[in-house]
Amino acid sequence: MPESVSVNRRKTMHPARIPQVSPISLISLLYAMSMYAFFQQGFISGITFITVAAAVLCCVILFYCAFWFKLNTRFSDQSLMLPQIVAALLIMLTVAYLERATQIALVPFVLIAFSFGIFRLSTRSLVLLAAGCLGAYLGIILLRGHEEGYALGFRADLIQWFVLALTLPGMILVGKQIQNLRQLLKATRYQLEHYEEKSVRDELTGLYNRRQLQTELDRAKLQIDTLSIPFSICLIDIDRFKEINDNNGHLAGDTILKEFSRVARESIRDTDILGRYGGDEFMLILPDTDLKGAVMHAERLRVYAHFLDFQKILPQKHISLSIGVAQYRKGEKITDLISRADAALYQAKQLGRNRVEWAEAA
Repeated sequence: MPESVSVNRRKTMHPARIPQVSPISLISLLYAMSMYAFFQQGFISGITFITVAAAVLCCVILFYCAFWFKLNTRFSDQSLMLPQIVAALLIMLTVAYLERATQIALVPFVLIAFSFGIFRLSTRSLVLLAAGCLGAYLGIILLRGHEEGYALGFRADLIQWFVLALTLPGMILVGKQIQNLRQLLKATRYQLEHYEEKSVRDELTGLYNRRQLQTELDRAKLQIDTLSIPFSICLIDIDRFKEINDNNGHLAGDTILKEFSRVARESIRDTDILGRYGGDEFMLILPDTDLKGAVMHAERLRVYAHFLDFQKILPQKHISLSIGVAQYRKGEKITDLISRADAALYQAKQLGRNRVEWAEAA
């Protein structure tokens, strides 16, 4: 509906998409850079470094192709977060087994990997992933201890594993608390937007209420005073609405108001603003529209309303509108603009109703 599109223009604007960083790309790149530092200092061989770099490159290409060819859409988690993290952990654990010196880099990079999954993976997945990682790491330590003996290096490895075993659950717990807070903030924001929307809407018709119309008039006035862009308003009154209510009941009156509001919304431009000014009176704000254009819009709306069929609730079957139109004069008060439109509306009623009258622009 055009008017509602205009009403919610701030909320319907989509923020610029910020590209998401691929976990496997970032973690693996940082890990490869750290391996290069190990290589430069002589802790690992060139073959090991080249092997690590090749494995990283293969994984990055594999997941890049999965996203490029949209193979990820076949899965419930289209981000493929779990397999990406698993791939990164497998690379790091394998290198830690082959090159003992790199084990010092394992704990921080494992924590980085899990930090990506905290907000995307379920608690169950995180716990299983942590158990698998800790189990694999412990297996590496025990296997190396069996091969090399249970000396000082073995005890140091166990201490490092113990630190990781303590850190991972704490990190998952804190992450989940943050996730709960994010969900709470999201729900609160939704409620605030809902209440804000209700505060500016007329409950019966769903149109802007009088207070919000005043805000929109002030905004339009500021724009024309700054940029010299014309705008006009139409005051719209349903003819003999009080008689309709008295003779046919308030339910019939409410039906007419709602149906007219629906048709009016569908007949105006996206940039136009329609609201219920009070009772059976409506206001249409027409940005970037001079008096002549506003009269044409008003006349079209009057014709649309005339062809509404209310034969089930009205003996006369149709309704008619009287409309007063005025163009804003630069520098005048909004109250003066409304008064001129109201005078034009009064003239339309005096001349027999079911017509459009206007106040001269200058």
